[in-house]
Amino acid sequence: MLVLTAAMVLDHLEIGGVVVELAFGILFGGIVLTLSLAVGLGSRDLVSRSLESHVERPGEHGAAPPGSASAAPGETVRHF
Repeated sequence: MLVLTAAMVLDHLEIGGVVVELAFGILFGGIVLTLSLAVGLGSRDLVSRSLESHVERPGEHGAAPPGSASAAPGETVRHF
């Protein structure tokens, strides 16, 4: 919030011109990228657990194991 305020003040006082806008854009983009990486990497375990709960395990409900003759080509489930 303080960075946004400082950029607005400098723009209003006409100090720096385009440099202030460019610096604010780069800084704000870096903050958004950092937050998106933090959320994405932090929720990796949650997403993998959610996906595993929706995938049928071999032997349950008469499902064939992945890669067997009854499975359609390209339907192999891979866990990371």
